[in-house]
Amino acid sequence: MSICVVEHDELHALVQRLIQQGPAMGPRERQQQPGFYYFDWLNSADELVLDYVTTTLPPKKAFFPPREPFLEFSRTDPAKVRSMTDEGPFVLLGVHPCDLAAIEQLDIAYSDNIADGRYLANRARTTAIIGVDCWPDEYCLCTSVGTEQARGSADLFLTPIQRGYLVEVRTPRGQELLGDSAQLPATDQDEADTAQFRREKQRRVTAKFATGVEQFADILAAGGLTEVWQEVADRCYSCGSCSLVCPTCFCFDINDDINLDLTTGARIRTWDSCQLPDFALVAGGHNFRGERWERVRHRWHRKFLYLYTQYGRPFCTGCGRCSRACTADINLVEVSNDLIAYAQRETQNV
Repeated sequence: MSICVVEHDELHALVQRLIQQGPAMGPRERQQQPGFYYFDWLNSADELVLDYVTTTLPPKKAFFPPREPFLEFSRTDPAKVRSMTDEGPFVLLGVHPCDLAAIEQLDIAYSDNIADGRYLANRARTTAIIGVDCWPDEYCLCTSVGTEQARGSADLFLTPIQRGYLVEVRTPRGQELLGDSAQLPATDQDEADTAQFRREKQRRVTAKFATGVEQFADILAAGGLTEVWQEVADRCYSCGSCSLVCPTCFCFDINDDINLDLTTGARIRTWDSCQLPDFALVAGGHNFRGERWERVRHRWHRKFLYLYTQYGRPFCTGCGRCSRACTADINLVEVSNDLIAYAQRETQNV
């Protein structure tokens, strides 16, 4: 890995060049909702926002869209089945460390055992990813899950400094992206500014678990927390917002949508959520998690126990989107710390 410095004007020119060469997706500000940001296709470098806190939906939508048609078909003519795929390459810009970690985790999950061909095909279309460091807000918990300095899937990573951006060139593709851009050697002051940015970022993270993720997994595995799950479930609406904004949730449903002619239609994959009442409903009418508290518990177990045990890392990257999006104001860190405190009290009472 090498480092250099790119000034603001030069980065603007680089982004404009990437947009002209092919599609580029990055964070933009919603025109009707100032202060809210979303990943979308960029028409100009002026639309790209790099100093945002978070987006409503994570950048996984580039590889795993909320609604993705697989094929078109005709009920009367089987020969008229047509695969619906996107084949063009694109660049993904302005991805925060927590979302870089999430992309890496999705890559692992969708490649494991029976690989998801559509996801991997979409992922292969991504010719490059450019990450950028960020400031947290009161919901960010990246330091608790170890993602504050995640770089994983990035080809270039930018850290804001006084002279512009310190650029970490992490792959040969990243070096190709820089191309003829004016690259300044990083001085001792630039590296000091970068180190100061990282220290200040860590200082600003106020949402923290009361224990490490390994100990938290042990607490969840031990069980005996039903009282807390029920308290949280009493507030939960089972709306699924937490799952639908999560950068590492990868559950989906597939349906055949029939057109009004009752003859043609499309097979479509959509995001699904384990918090919805019918998610675990099976043939015969049995629901494996029919009670709301069971679904709430499953979400925590999924993020901090099951997948942690399987892959050696929690499938929460600390972005805080679930807490921001929750219509019942259920905060991931507050509930987790309630669980930890409850388990510790029970242990002391034994």
